[in-house]
Amino acid sequence: MAYDSAMQADIEAFYAECFTALGWRYKPEGRHSDIVNIPKEYLAHGQFWCLYDAGELVGTAAIRTINTEKRTAEMKRLYVLPARQGKGFGGMLFEAALNYAKASDFKKLCADTRRDRGASQHLMKKHGFMEIAKYNDNEFAELFFEVEL
Repeated sequence: MAYDSAMQADIEAFYAECFTALGWRYKPEGRHSDIVNIPKEYLAHGQFWCLYDAGELVGTAAIRTINTEKRTAEMKRLYVLPARQGKGFGGMLFEAALNYAKASDFKKLCADTRRDRGASQHLMKKHGFMEIAKYNDNEFAELFFEVEL
C-alpha cells in the first residue's frame, strides 16, 4: 500500500532491523535521512510503498524522479525483512514499482545495488535491466542498472 504518515514508526523499526541484519547501523540523521523524510524525498516526485503481511511490515520499495526532462526515475529502498525473504515479497514490490514507473510515463528506470545483493540483481536482470556506468553519487553502491520503459 502507498505510504501514509501513520506507517512512519513501522518503517523506521523495519529499516533498523533490515540494516542491522546487513551489519549496518541505521542512521536517520545521516545517510538514511530519506527514510524520515519520505513525503519530501519520494512522494513529491514519485511513490513509496509498504507491504504488510498479517499486520507486519515485511517490505518496502520506492520510485523517485532523478531527471524530469529525460523522464528518468530511480528505484530505491527495495527491502524485505530477512525472515520473510524468498517468499515472493520482493518480486511483488519490484513489479509494483516498475508498473508505477511505466504508468507514470517514465522513459528509463535506474537502480543501484551492492555485489552481495544477489536477489536485487536477479530481479533487475529478470525484468530487462542492463548494467550501466555509475549514474549517481551513492558511495555504497557497487553496481548500476537501467531499463528502457
